[in-house]
Amino acid sequence: MPIVVQPRQFDPRKTIFVGSVIVALTVWMIFRGQPAPDQLSLDGFTMGTTYSIKAINEDLSVTEFKALREDVERLLEDLNDQMSTYRDQSEISRFNRSDSIDPFEVSPSFAKVVQAALDVGERSKNAFDPALDPLINLWGFGHRRPSPGLPSEEQIQLALKKTGYANLEIVSQTWIRKKVPGLQLNLNAIAKGYAVDAISDLLRNRGLANTFVEIGGEIYVRGLGEGGRPWRVGIETPNPDLLPGESLDAVIELVDKAIATSGRYRNFILDKEGNTLSHILDPRTGHPVTHRLASVSVVATDCMFADGIATAVFVMGEEEGLDWIESMPDVEAFFIIAESDGSFRRILSSGFAILGLEKPSESN
Repeated sequence: MPIVVQPRQFDPRKTIFVGSVIVALTVWMIFRGQPAPDQLSLDGFTMGTTYSIKAINEDLSVTEFKALREDVERLLEDLNDQMSTYRDQSEISRFNRSDSIDPFEVSPSFAKVVQAALDVGERSKNAFDPALDPLINLWGFGHRRPSPGLPSEEQIQLALKKTGYANLEIVSQTWIRKKVPGLQLNLNAIAKGYAVDAISDLLRNRGLANTFVEIGGEIYVRGLGEGGRPWRVGIETPNPDLLPGESLDAVIELVDKAIATSGRYRNFILDKEGNTLSHILDPRTGHPVTHRLASVSVVATDCMFADGIATAVFVMGEEEGLDWIESMPDVEAFFIIAESDGSFRRILSSGFAILGLEKPSESN
């Protein structure tokens, strides 16, 4: 059965995707002003990217719909005020500027995301690190204006001394502490996933049972989609020459699951030889990852976990990453590897095929 796909219009002024899953849904009508009788849709901008929310078989009044939109936007604004490094007075920016190693008070949700990031860092054996902001800025992928040229090895080693999740401590539900004065956080690899989960919980608490939430390609679906079928989600072909949504590599069916994708095809720089340098850095070396893994999509029970795991797996590469995925219950992954001739090779974890997987396209 053909899938109705309505890709988001690409706007070069926005950072739309940082390793993204493109939505491929049979539910495709977008209502901006007021809800349809049995479904609703909200969309907008947040966290330097876009968000999209859909609910099926719901009948909200105009007043209820407006209140829901306001609650969603308020929640997203609060999370940006906590975890955006692009806001000077956000909690994370104030924490990063502080040289104190005394406990620093943060919001409960901020501390929860930090704790999850520390857990992923430990479980991945340092393939994921929430304390990489000095390196991220050094390579030109952060909120600071990059210096001309690529960083020297001396600069990289100096920045590495100010990183490391082991130098961060959760003191309580509202207090965190850095153990070295120069430590700086960057939660971009996990915060969007948390925001997706938080919005999904908000919708559930409003009594909405069949919902789809997406921020920058990170997705959580609850209940069923149109026609009482599982939600259908597309995985994008990781080709930087294609516009977002122009080509889908696979389509899967999800119920009460999250999917997050990490890849190097939307945000990268080139070295002097023209080689692609990914925005995803290996915390163990301080350098961008250099393997041929183009993207990895991780399915898990919540989006915050899927978001962090996807980044860690991308750092590991397909072999180490697949072994790690297979060791975790209720976690599956879809790897797309770029071959030297420009084609793509796919590797699936052992349980991925049962997710209603349709045959990947042969086009690259």
